[in-house]
Amino acid sequence: MLNIYREVNSMAPKLMLVFLSIFFCCMIFSQWSWNMTGYAQEQGKINSLSSTIVNLQLRDIQVGESPTGLIYVKGTAINNSTFDTRDVKVLVELFDLNNSTVSETSRFITPASSTFKPGYERDFYFFVSANNVDHYKITAEGEKTP
Repeated sequence: MLNIYREVNSMAPKLMLVFLSIFFCCMIFSQWSWNMTGYAQEQGKINSLSSTIVNLQLRDIQVGESPTGLIYVKGTAINNSTFDTRDVKVLVELFDLNNSTVSETSRFITPASSTFKPGYERDFYFFVSANNVDHYKITAEGEKTP
């Protein structure tokens, strides 16, 4: 009879510890889930890139080989749209005789966070490393400002 009492008596603290652990875990997780409702995110429609990108006009484009062997790209980008834009960049694709892409690059031509308003013009001049260039495709684009 004494052995049974010792076994029950030694299990009581263990059972109490298990019970308290479960109790506190339930309290913590239930508190955490209640607070999560306060952190809901706002929902809305996602803008696609096609709805925020504005194609811009280019003028006086010149592409040629520099004395150092690099290809120079020079011209003027014009905001001929009715939208304020930002992050205006020039995209350049250079091709060989077989119409294979030799080089592809883009350069931002406006300062970060600046507004490129309708009618604004911006000259650009930069170099691209490429060989065997026969022809090119150059475009300019900006992002509509909200």
